[in-house]
Amino acid sequence: MSMPDASTRVEAMAWQQYAARRGRSSFSSVWLTRIVLLVTTGALGALNVSLYLQDGFSRALGFSSLLSLGYVALAWMLVRLREGKVEAEAALVENQLRFDMAFAGARCGIWDWDLTANRVYWSSAMFDMLGLRQPSKRLSPAEIKSLAHPDDAAAIDDIIGAASRPSRSYDTAFRLRHTDGSWVWVRAKGQVWGGGRISGERLVGITIDITEQKLAEARERDANDRLRDAIESIGEAFALWDADNRLVTANSKFVEFLQLPGEGIAEGTTLDEVMAEAGIGSDWPRAGGLEESVWEIRLPGGRWLQISERRTKSGGHVNVGTDITPIKAQESALTNNKSALEKTVRDLEASRLKLQHQARQLVDLAEKYASEKTRAESANRSKSEFLANMSHELRTPLNAIIGFSEIMETAMFGPLGSPKYKEYAHDIHASGQHLLELINDILDMSKIEAGRMTLEKQPTELSGVIEESLRLVSGRAEIASVKVLNEVGALPTIEADKRAIKQVLLNLLSNAIKFTPAGGVIRVRGAAAAGFVTNSVEDSGIGIPAHALPKIGRPFEQVESQHSKKHKGTGLGLALSRSLVELHGGALTIESTEGVGTRVTFTLPAQ
Repeated sequence: MSMPDASTRVEAMAWQQYAARRGRSSFSSVWLTRIVLLVTTGALGALNVSLYLQDGFSRALGFSSLLSLGYVALAWMLVRLREGKVEAEAALVENQLRFDMAFAGARCGIWDWDLTANRVYWSSAMFDMLGLRQPSKRLSPAEIKSLAHPDDAAAIDDIIGAASRPSRSYDTAFRLRHTDGSWVWVRAKGQVWGGGRISGERLVGITIDITEQKLAEARERDANDRLRDAIESIGEAFALWDADNRLVTANSKFVEFLQLPGEGIAEGTTLDEVMAEAGIGSDWPRAGGLEESVWEIRLPGGRWLQISERRTKSGGHVNVGTDITPIKAQESALTNNKSALEKTVRDLEASRLKLQHQARQLVDLAEKYASEKTRAESANRSKSEFLANMSHELRTPLNAIIGFSEIMETAMFGPLGSPKYKEYAHDIHASGQHLLELINDILDMSKIEAGRMTLEKQPTELSGVIEESLRLVSGRAEIASVKVLNEVGALPTIEADKRAIKQVLLNLLSNAIKFTPAGGVIRVRGAAAAGFVTNSVEDSGIGIPAHALPKIGRPFEQVESQHSKKHKGTGLGLALSRSLVELHGGALTIESTEGVGTRVTFTLPAQ
């Protein structure tokens, strides 16, 4: 209910002024009548006294006295009746003004709709509500409809139709236009009266200004809408329950998390019914205390929620649920990782102990290895020194044997006699040459292992070295019926030890001729690229088994055993060739396929 406005206050002041004027007028009128009555009574009394003094008592005087007394009594009664009427009228006016003031203060007005005359009486408070002046005549329904909001015209018809309803009453709300252009919400409530002393039928009731109520309801709706939007916009599940554990409101996240039906849940549904629908039952936490409580719960769908509950002042409670499924997954992963880490730590500890044990063993082995290495190096030096000394000591008698056998073979001092002697002399010469070559190889290998081999590098034409090497082995190739092809292109001059390079080529060519059957082909190739010169000797011989390739090139290593080998040799040729190439800063590789052939390639720096 709103407070009385300015018009109500003006009306109160007018009522006070009217009451004051009415009181003064009533007071003046009463006393004037009383004075006239007293004067008249005095005059009649004086007249009767003078008649008595003049004529004495007579029947005429008695009759006149009785008439005078009757007149005075009647006049006094009339005066009292007038005074009572004046007082009643004043009280009526005062009551009417008080009644109007009460309705104006309460923002209420009176309707009196004469259905027979089709005219409507509005109290002054009704016109005050709308800022209108009260007209001299009553309103028509059309005038009232013109004041009503276009959307509320049906409410006026609803009031008119009350006479035809069994209840013969009306209760409706509608808007009326104020003089300032705004709309005033009013609620009209009344009853149809008729019969008895009331002629025709009349719709009589009151109309209350409910504009503030409507504005408050609109503000409440706006506040509820904003609150609903805010609740919907949060990422957590929200549910408000009353003191009887009945649902007041919940957002869509609550419905989504609990996997409730698509149409959601109706307000007023009990907590137990909601949880039964979600398949949670009694697992949903219930605190019951005044302080905020927090729980974690796993929903049937596998989702984890962290639920907080806080009591409201009305005795209800609020639930807020946060989806912590990713956090739980991380916790599970961390737990698994922790277990795996603990296992890894245990394994590492075991490995550390094992490594410590192995380290102690390795220390012992290292010490033994160092001792054995020292012994081996000492033995190797002794071997190298022995071989160098022996080679030097053997070369002198061998040179004599080779020289004497050559004299005997050529019969330099005359024939030997039997032809067998010449044959024996040839064998002695060949064996001596072979033994001398072997001793030379052993001596060179010993120098390399001892680190005493020095290269005499000089500008060397590789093409010329290759041609010289081919000429030296050509005779041996003819004897073995093997064809040797020179496919070397133009090669640059390099800094190298000519004798060492020739020895490498001779070793490779000799091996190729030795292991290539009659009718085979040996190809010598050479090319320069990217700062290196590459030379290769490729044969179509018996090849080398794959399992034997890793050990070929080591000193004294041969594919054939001493008991089964068919070709002479010590196994020093390839080892010596590899060492000489590596001394030049190059590399030697062996590629072979058994039954197809072998290709030995060595690469030397061009600069």
